[in-house]
Amino acid sequence: MVQQKKTESMKVKDQLSQWHLLTKELGRGGQGVVYRTADPELLVKMPLKDGKEITDIAGVEEFQKKFERLYLLPLTESMHITRPLYLLEDKAGYVMQMMQDMQPIGELLPQLLNKQSSKEFIYPDWLSKDVPIGVAYPLDMYARSGGSKRRLELLTQATIELLRLHSVGVIFMDISPDNIFVSSDPNYNEVWLIDADNLRFETVNAKHGVITPQYGAPEIVKGIDGGRVVSDAYSWALLAFKILAMVNAFDGQLFLDAQDDDEDWAKDESVDIAPSLDVQAERGELPFIFDATDDSNKHIGRGLPANLIFTPDLLNFFQKMFGEGRVDQWKRPSLHSLPRLFAQAADSSIQCCCGMSFYYNSSESTPTCPYCQQQPQKLLVVTSYFYSSEEIGEVAWHWVAPFLDMNLQLPKRLSGHFDIDQHNVPMLEINQIEQDKFLYVPIENVQVSITDENGKFVPLIGHWLLEKQQLEEGVQLYLHFPYSVIIEIKVQKNYEI
Repeated sequence: MVQQKKTESMKVKDQLSQWHLLTKELGRGGQGVVYRTADPELLVKMPLKDGKEITDIAGVEEFQKKFERLYLLPLTESMHITRPLYLLEDKAGYVMQMMQDMQPIGELLPQLLNKQSSKEFIYPDWLSKDVPIGVAYPLDMYARSGGSKRRLELLTQATIELLRLHSVGVIFMDISPDNIFVSSDPNYNEVWLIDADNLRFETVNAKHGVITPQYGAPEIVKGIDGGRVVSDAYSWALLAFKILAMVNAFDGQLFLDAQDDDEDWAKDESVDIAPSLDVQAERGELPFIFDATDDSNKHIGRGLPANLIFTPDLLNFFQKMFGEGRVDQWKRPSLHSLPRLFAQAADSSIQCCCGMSFYYNSSESTPTCPYCQQQPQKLLVVTSYFYSSEEIGEVAWHWVAPFLDMNLQLPKRLSGHFDIDQHNVPMLEINQIEQDKFLYVPIENVQVSITDENGKFVPLIGHWLLEKQQLEEGVQLYLHFPYSVIIEIKVQKNYEI
């Protein structure tokens, strides 16, 4: 899809005789075109047939019947999916509500370098000018839009929104960079699904599905299935992988070899021409670039390396999805585990001053950003452990952040219990009041005890002063029923600075 195109002013009228001024083409694909309107909270979607708007009476009536069926789906208010407000008059299309300050998640994908941006581009301090501008430009964009940490946070919430649909037996069908909207402001992680055109119940006998090129599951591309929950999962994994890695899941060595091959087989009519590599990739016939057993199409330098953007658990998820799950849809990992994996990765990521992010490694005494070589002066490291029968068990969660003079909120998922509706609710706060740090529990349904100066657990009531020495030695908390978790909060200094 082509995004953010200017368009000549055009008005459309809805069935309530309200006129809407279309101001900008937001996205266009085979299924339709989305416009911004003069009202910042409204969008207009118009389906296309053979690249043209549908205005004939039969086509408009068919479209309207399709949307009457949409109202019968069990969509709830908790689902962040934009619903049609009003159908258009005299043409197929509808008006939908859109929150302000949102943008397509596709804005986080690698942006192409054109002549104008090439002239205006200034290398950031952390990037060597020896790096080709075609590589430096998307890297700079990646950093400016929050690095991998913010992408992981957005992908966590986007996966949850998709799971909410799946929980009532509804599939989204056409997952694409233009159908998922996210907050424009890096300080917020709101996510909405905007295209309700193809929502439907999962069916057994469907043979035709709707996809956006590069983001369709192989069974739909090949026309042998009309789409299921597992198809949605595969499509979403394709998009999520590209947002993190800045490269397609199958754009590896085979593509590089093809570019280097100067022989033009098309001129020899006696040679059967195989499908293009792009077609083979969409049909699930190429190995994943980080495949665990087949390196024939291995990652060859485009995008970011796996160790900088994936935890071992996340990489394992994608290897299963694009390994055996590429060939057999019933072997694909469930999306139910993915929000937790994304959130764990995000909470283990350190946001660097250069804009990029890197994973915290407890074995490193001096954590260093691999992109700019800067070292955070202080880190707040929070680790929770499952606790039972007077014994501390395995690690439940890690959470790290640069320890600056600012308030910090520690999410409820630190308990090790991941609730898709409550995981991001602040469970603990560290507030800065003048030069002092205070610990506070902002929610009522969690009982917390803290170690006092004698090392004994006492109830944490109100604001608890965190002494500098306490933080450097480590403060322990105990979360009572239903969690039974020990949490250690500790400041790690980087002494090499």
